[in-house]
Amino acid sequence: MSAAAVAAAPVAAHGRVPGRAGMTSGRSSVPVAPRRRRLWFWVKRYGVAEVACFVTMIIASVAAASVTSSAPLLAVAAIAGATVGFYGVLLTVVLREQLRLLPRAAGRRSRAVRRTLALLSAEFGIAEVADTFFLRPALMILGVHTVGDAVWGLLLGKVVADVLFYVISAVSFRVTERTGIRVPKLSRTADATV
Repeated sequence: MSAAAVAAAPVAAHGRVPGRAGMTSGRSSVPVAPRRRRLWFWVKRYGVAEVACFVTMIIASVAAASVTSSAPLLAVAAIAGATVGFYGVLLTVVLREQLRLLPRAAGRRSRAVRRTLALLSAEFGIAEVADTFFLRPALMILGVHTVGDAVWGLLLGKVVADVLFYVISAVSFRVTERTGIRVPKLSRTADATV
């Protein structure tokens, strides 16, 4: 069952999902408990990958620094390490998800790998292109100009770019979920007959 289905199940059963003591937050009609559940879903989905990204970036940077002092090469090593850590975790998560959904049959693993690569491209493709070629550079430059300090400006730009990257990725994830492409066709037909 998808996270959206899990979150929606109590609504279908009781008409609403109680928040803290059955109350909703004062700013919207969305109950507090589902909002926390949704936030926790995103933290679980991207948090481990972000930690792995940081760890592998540091490892790659230290390894590269023992060989070279070239700033461009150090940057390339850091980016490569971060990419390996981030997408390594997500590749594993999505591959396991797809293997769980696909029936045991010949070619199951290769189909799961193909689906995983397609789903990761759908979830992160737009975010990566927008982030790499437009958002991150523009926001980091804007941050430096706005704050007036290189380090704090770059950090501010990075944080805002990270937030936008995850917003775009989360929207793309929801599109793949709502359109049904996250679930293999065989699994969808099996669910329909149950």
